[in-house]
Amino acid sequence: MARTSSRFALLGMVALLAGALASCSSDLLNPVSHTWSLQTVNGVPLPATVPNSSPEITITSGTGVTSADGTYSFTFTGTSGGTDGEVGSDRGHWSITSSTFLFRSSNGVADYIGALSDVSMRVSLDGQIVHSSSETIDMVFSETQ
Repeated sequence: MARTSSRFALLGMVALLAGALASCSSDLLNPVSHTWSLQTVNGVPLPATVPNSSPEITITSGTGVTSADGTYSFTFTGTSGGTDGEVGSDRGHWSITSSTFLFRSSNGVADYIGALSDVSMRVSLDGQIVHSSSETIDMVFSETQ
């Protein structure tokens, strides 16, 4: 029950943020194909250690792609237990209402959300994607040119 309550609280906070940012997002959505570069993990600039990850995961880079056909992908590289390589990924379908993304994973993880601003996207990524026992991991991406 606590997990459901925290998810609703998070959705409520993002909805408030999204409403405030709605006027900022129209330029970013034309066209809707974008590439995003990961900037922070839980407020820490890269490289950043994923909290509650096992084995310990450090993310050194990440990319998100939102495509015009409604698909998305996230890919994260870094180290897992000291070994370099891909440390997490997800793909599926996205939709957007106002400035709030809904990501529906095709990898079997719970749906998660993101908030769009002028030049960035803040995602509440499902922790399982980066091998964390945390319910969500806060990530901020900036749009690449």
